Amino acid sequence: MKKCSPEFLSLADDCLRQFAQSDNDPLSAILTAGDLNGFQASYSGFRVRDFPPITTLTLFMRQVGSDTKSCRHALIDEARDQVVKGVVAR
Repeated sequence: MKKCSPEFLSLADDCLRQFAQSDNDPLSAILTAGDLNGFQASYSGFRVRDFPPITTLTLFMRQVGSDTKSCRHALIDEARDQVVKGVVAR
């Protein structure tokens, strides 16, 4: 996945939507599309997996931001979101 590919842009948009809700949100000041591009560029040689680096980052941020701090719950939430989006067959 290249940093400007439609798949990357979709993942980056999803990450920004989840964690940087508005321009007034404190996280918006530190998490930008440029930051995500830089993050993705630093992993240019990764193999294509179910969870590319930006998805792994998003899942980690979800886990840290949750009440339970559970990796399992973050993965369950991701699976649920993929089903809702129609990405995964039910």
